[in-house]
Amino acid sequence: MTDRVARHRAVLAVALLAGAALLLPGCQRAAKQPNILIVVLDTVRRDAAGWPTAATPPELTRAVLTPNVAALAGRGVAWRNAWSAAPWTVPSHASLFTGLLPSGHGCNGLRPRLKADLPTLAGRLGDAGYETAAFYSNPWLADRSSWLLRGFQLRQEASIGGLTRMMVGEAAHDQGGAASAAGFRKWLFGRDPERPFLAFVNLLEAHLPYAPLPGDLAVAAPGLRADGGIPIGWGHEYNAGLLDDAAVDWPLVRSCYAGDVVAADRLFGLLLGSLRDAGLDDETIVVVTSDHGENLGDHRLFEHQFSVHETLLAVPLVIAGPGIGPGGSVRAEPVMLTDLFATVLELAGLPVDTAPPGSRSLFAGAVPAARPLVGEYEGPSEGLVNMLATINPHLDAARLRPARRTVRAGDLRLSQASDGSLALHDMATDPAQARDLAPARPDDVQRLRVLLDALAGVAPGAVPAGKLDEATRRQLESLGYVH
Repeated sequence: MTDRVARHRAVLAVALLAGAALLLPGCQRAAKQPNILIVVLDTVRRDAAGWPTAATPPELTRAVLTPNVAALAGRGVAWRNAWSAAPWTVPSHASLFTGLLPSGHGCNGLRPRLKADLPTLAGRLGDAGYETAAFYSNPWLADRSSWLLRGFQLRQEASIGGLTRMMVGEAAHDQGGAASAAGFRKWLFGRDPERPFLAFVNLLEAHLPYAPLPGDLAVAAPGLRADGGIPIGWGHEYNAGLLDDAAVDWPLVRSCYAGDVVAADRLFGLLLGSLRDAGLDDETIVVVTSDHGENLGDHRLFEHQFSVHETLLAVPLVIAGPGIGPGGSVRAEPVMLTDLFATVLELAGLPVDTAPPGSRSLFAGAVPAARPLVGEYEGPSEGLVNMLATINPHLDAARLRPARRTVRAGDLRLSQASDGSLALHDMATDPAQARDLAPARPDDVQRLRVLLDALAGVAPGAVPAGKLDEATRRQLESLGYVH
């Protein structure tokens, strides 16, 4: 813990004690409680946000794609070994908001409804006097889909323009982020200034379809033209095995993704600008991360299903604001997005010991380098696999169907699928996860299997998907999630 953070917490503790007698029942607010803004740059890989590895495609490193994230890291703390608990939106956000692994909260694409009896971060801070608001365009976050934003007093959904293959022009570039940024700004200037706030913003711009505006593409890949971008249907054709890697223009595909990452960061900059314009810079702690990454031909996969590889679980994480520092710090210890539950509680001056056991504050002291990181994937919907098999009747669908789970301890990473297959990788020497060491290192496999069994749930088999209303189903189908 830095001296600055310690001083901040000491002042906060005194303020809490001094104000306790004046608080109304159920309100735990102290005079100096910070505002907290959590921003999820949906689908942004860690290596696209400035922390590349030897396996990172050059299209993600030829330019600085996230200057606003980098500027925030320059005045705060970055973690270069942060993991999501799941490789896609629903279970990942559920883990962030509850501090639980997917096997603990049970909210995923096969059962997409957050349980009513699980405490949420927004609910905890709302009970403590915080004003809470969420701004998003990803339909999986809506109450009608998942109830993931339960506890936020305001939940504002923006519409999405560029969902279908037929969209052209400006609409094709619109994933709703600009409207979410505008909604946040309007709310920020109209809210009660006497209350602290917890705000959440999900920016969907880096999600398929990749259709960057010319200015954003020019930052990522100067001189490149990408008329039409990369539609969702192309990704289905690739996952169905209809496209030969040698025939794919991967520099174009990855550059279009990189351009959309630029767009997400640009919109993030608008959120920071709104804080500055409101005079709240010095009173607001900003957390920026992603819910998952993206396969861009890695492991012969595209998008973010069918896998628990590092390309999907490794995410950026930066925290900056009052009491956070020293600025420009980069920490190497292994952390998970589930840790944000306990971290935000501590930053808000609330009891950290009420967080789930697997969630620990990122400012609670040194973390062992071998602290296990866990990821879980419930498996794809039967509709998705069947759709791919319909596109290509010769598809080996068996490799896509399994549920998966993985654990990383130090440099070793064990992945296990529900079909019984195992893979062991040394991430220090093989960041691309190309060489399976399991046959040659049975002792390490056994040790990590015991650890995985102790920490993670049993990889589930496929079960019938929950029912969605027709409008939401059409939206999610356009995003490539359901069929």
